Amino acid sequence: MTNDRMDRTLAWLELRNDAVFGKIPADKYRYYLDGALAAGERAAARYTGQNIRQLCDANDIEIRSEPGEGLFFSVQFRAQFEYSKEKSLRRITLYQASLQSLQQGCESAGYAMTLEEITDIHLAHEFFHFLEYSHDQPVSAQLEKVCNIAFGPFKRYSSVAATSEIAAHRFCQQLIGLDTFPTWFDYLWLEQCGKLTRAQREEIVAAAQAEMEALI
Repeated sequence: MTNDRMDRTLAWLELRNDAVFGKIPADKYRYYLDGALAAGERAAARYTGQNIRQLCDANDIEIRSEPGEGLFFSVQFRAQFEYSKEKSLRRITLYQASLQSLQQGCESAGYAMTLEEITDIHLAHEFFHFLEYSHDQPVSAQLEKVCNIAFGPFKRYSSVAATSEIAAHRFCQQLIGLDTFPTWFDYLWLEQCGKLTRAQREEIVAAAQAEMEALI
């Protein structure tokens, strides 16, 4: 599988996990996938060659490190972005234990990266969300909403939140110069932690690839 096919497959898995994916019309799958990837690419093109830490500094984004694992209600975070215009708050919190675990998992899988490189990946991801919030233009809000509830004349529409995540991953990939879509590292980590076997990981990717090519 070429890198581009793998990138799209991993992005498809991200879209596939969205809470409203089941409400997306099949003829709109490509619209959301391509739209999200393109948004990340456009943003990355504006910052080509720039250092992510310098970008954070230039935009007055505080970078704070916490020693813990970033565990909130059974959900583990490696980084978190907080933003408030009213409070002049721009902060990325990095959870060192989680970042170190990812770095060790990737290294054990034969994909050696330094902790600094792992950190830059997460800073770039969160910086993209800063761009969204500071311009009041989240990718998920720029794309069409999906009707997720229809009861007689009453209809409720929701944004496809995964599109913002896909765009952030693509931005990160192109700004940092990664040769793979960043969620690949999560799969390596799951495998090294014993939460996923290599056979299961390969099966997930192959099934997603076949599904994507059949549906899009």
